[in-house]
Amino acid sequence: MKTYIDLHIHSTASDGTFSPTEIVNDALKLAGDKNPVVIALTDHDTVAGTEEFQKAAAKHKERLTAISGVEISTDYHGVEIHVLGYNIDTKNKALLERLAVCRESRDGRNAKIIEKLQEQGFKISMDEIKPDKPGETIARPHIAKLLMKKKYVSSVQEAFDKYLAEGRCCYVERIMPTPQEAIELIKNSGGVPVLAHLMFYKKLDSSQKETLVRELKEAGLVGIEAYYNTYTPVEQEYVAGLAKQWGLLKTGGTDFHGQNKPHISLFKGQGEMEVPESILPEFLASLIR
Repeated sequence: MKTYIDLHIHSTASDGTFSPTEIVNDALKLAGDKNPVVIALTDHDTVAGTEEFQKAAAKHKERLTAISGVEISTDYHGVEIHVLGYNIDTKNKALLERLAVCRESRDGRNAKIIEKLQEQGFKISMDEIKPDKPGETIARPHIAKLLMKKKYVSSVQEAFDKYLAEGRCCYVERIMPTPQEAIELIKNSGGVPVLAHLMFYKKLDSSQKETLVRELKEAGLVGIEAYYNTYTPVEQEYVAGLAKQWGLLKTGGTDFHGQNKPHISLFKGQGEMEVPESILPEFLASLIR
């Protein structure tokens, strides 16, 4: 018997295309009839999907462990860093208020991105952007899909590569907390803070990455995402080494977004990634309040 693990999943509550219920059902289907499943919902700057997630999961308690989480976008000296929070109190007032500010920044950002695209000659408007499903948060992938629909680009990835990614002509920065502030918010809400996809931060060299990990450990960081869908074996070993050096527990996940990132599937990412069962005892023990 094998335990299927994915601790980094996005739903329609942020920028994914699967509802929280669909995520639960799909995870169980992929794992087969009897295999245990451990999944975490980690939407960007919101916990709006966690109630539905837990309600759907409650029907399968015999083999499903469902963890309510969040992925907070932060600003680290001009570099966007993501901090995951696991087993948070989704009713915590301070956390909810700060996440609301982050979302308001994102909403205003959408309009500014559209303005920049219009300045580049694209004939698009905010009124044309529609969520794929009710309640879905509008974000850059929706703008990318509109550009593709109007045949300005051939894919969502091309839209990001040419216009929407950081450093491109239509990119707009957001108001974000520091990683240290995010860690404090997570811990004060009873959660476990984990640094997401360290090797994703290409603007940081190895020395700067190690400084980041040290500084966040000093601020209360508990874990690091040691298994991620784009890591090479060398990168995975490097992150695992940092986890050991700084006494951080290891987590892992695919960063699943449904059809917004169709090359990424639950449990396997874009290849044959596998989060090992060996991480579970320490990780699950850390969630006990």
